[in-house]
Amino acid sequence: MSLVLVVVVLAVLAVSLGGPAMRVSLPRLIAVRLLVAAALIELITDRLAGGSAPARVVALVLEVLLVALFLVANGRVTGVPLIALGLLCNVAVVVANGAMPVSVSAATRSGVARADLHLSSDPLREPITSGTRLHRLGDTVPVALPWHPQAVSPGDLLVAAGAGLLVLSGAMPPARRRRQPASRVERSTVLDRESTTRGSYS
Repeated sequence: MSLVLVVVVLAVLAVSLGGPAMRVSLPRLIAVRLLVAAALIELITDRLAGGSAPARVVALVLEVLLVALFLVANGRVTGVPLIALGLLCNVAVVVANGAMPVSVSAATRSGVARADLHLSSDPLREPITSGTRLHRLGDTVPVALPWHPQAVSPGDLLVAAGAGLLVLSGAMPPARRRRQPASRVERSTVLDRESTTRGSYS
């Protein structure tokens, strides 16, 4: 969840703090502080109370509420619906199982050993078993990043795609508006004004 929030926060900040060319083609993002607060709650909880189940549950509820408010406020912005769908998938699988199911084999394929997953000490993550509900929405996609290999969920991929779409849509230069030829009524109105103006000087 922390990686997802960091990706979204970076995307939002990239658009919000970018130059005029980035902001001109994208509706103004509002309630950005809610998203930043959610990311801070996740990061602080991981550092100070990572092994406490009650603290992690409370933090997760607060994060979901804050992110949901942000997404509702910016629902019409390009990329935000895709981010909302990805987070909804993650919330659904966590609620169904009480924790995020993790595929040990997918993590191994990405380069992460089972011992490095710390599944026994993380109350909000558990290995996928035969009784796991909605297991396909868990962390089942291996991502062998050179600096941070991991297994991510399909919801994480949707969030990353939505964040990327958000940044790309903001970076697109505004289309130049072509000047449309004046209609006959407009031309006649202009000519009448010109003739009236000339007549006033005669």
